Amino acid sequence: MESTLTSAKTNEKMGKNVILIVDDEKEILTMLSRFLKRRGYEVVTAATIAEGKACVKTSYPDIVFLDVNLPDGNGLQAVPDFMVLKPNLSIILMSAFSDSGIQAAAKERGASGFLSKPFSLESINQMLER
Repeated sequence: MESTLTSAKTNEKMGKNVILIVDDEKEILTMLSRFLKRRGYEVVTAATIAEGKACVKTSYPDIVFLDVNLPDGNGLQAVPDFMVLKPNLSIILMSAFSDSGIQAAAKERGASGFLSKPFSLESINQMLER
């Protein structure tokens, strides 16, 4: 608990929002990380749901970009688990499969938004502005 509080206080002092990207595709992690860092965000990355949950506990992110299909499970099903760790967390799900059922399920589970892969950097900007 202390490291979470320390991270939160550090983030407040620095005035930086922390963004966690959970995706098993290295290209997505690299592209999104570079883009977000240039925009002034502190970025943390993870390749699995388990790593992502651990990062929520230690890095105290404000926003999570969470892939739906990950090696250790389904990101859509994991949304409530992330929300338990930090109730006011904004979660944006990402998937190459963008049917309306997935998007509706994402909202039902508490996700703040949904991005279809491949996505443009402009769509990332739009999500962040919301």
